[in-house]
Amino acid sequence: MTTIFENDLSENVLSIERRSRIWNGAIVEDIHEHAAGRVLHTMPHANETRFTVSLAEVGSTTECRLKPDKANPVEHSTNHMAVISRGLPWWGYSSQLHYARYAMIVFDIPILEARLQGDFRPAIFEQPRLRFNDPRILSLVKMLLDIPDIGASYSLLGDSLVAGVLALLSAIPLTERQSMKLAPWQVRRVKDYMLSRLPQSIELAELAALLGQSQWHFCRAFKASTGISPYQWQLEEKIKMVRGLLLKSDAPLDPIAEATGFSDAMHLIRAFKKRTGQTPAAWRRENSFR
Repeated sequence: MTTIFENDLSENVLSIERRSRIWNGAIVEDIHEHAAGRVLHTMPHANETRFTVSLAEVGSTTECRLKPDKANPVEHSTNHMAVISRGLPWWGYSSQLHYARYAMIVFDIPILEARLQGDFRPAIFEQPRLRFNDPRILSLVKMLLDIPDIGASYSLLGDSLVAGVLALLSAIPLTERQSMKLAPWQVRRVKDYMLSRLPQSIELAELAALLGQSQWHFCRAFKASTGISPYQWQLEEKIKMVRGLLLKSDAPLDPIAEATGFSDAMHLIRAFKKRTGQTPAAWRRENSFR
């Protein structure tokens, strides 16, 4: 978490805390702003395409402005969103702010166009769009911000969520191409590839490229075919590896976590208990016959 303190900030802004991570070629930022009064300041990443979601407002409401002295003409709503085109300056404003939390996703359009192919329309980002709402996008953004900051273990999940946000922003109608399912040979190929790479992390782009598909189409088709997302399928296989190691040895959890692609023992315990209802230690005691 990067903290910017009072001396470096605009009038009445006390501090800004910003956590930044990169998923699927996009910068995802979780921003906490503390203030005491009227706030009007420029927003970052002016040279890139940006998408923002308001997550909390304490004091007066917040707004995105394209001119510092011109109020946002769109009516305020909770969790309002904005798309700001590349190179377009913008300002954050509040008449009496105490605290605001918002997410910002910074897009590199050429990279994303190459990665997402047919499910991404860059033209949708050429004009600014202010104070709109989409509960589906809000849900995906919250899931992105909740991903633990513990290494590469969640690469596939982060990539998938960013692809989902972009697909929804692009507003491309879903089609029913054979119920979006993969052919059996395609499912086998993807599963075999993921198994061969365990316990290494995998990017969503790798899996989609195996079948020559865009990332968003691949995600939908894989889930329609298997009932779970690529990330969840990979996680289930890692849990199977953990079970095998728990039964075969008395090794402590730290080396088991390292051997199965978890960031540490606590990460392993959380994932294992969520899927089995037991801690690894309790599962080992119950199932070990040595």
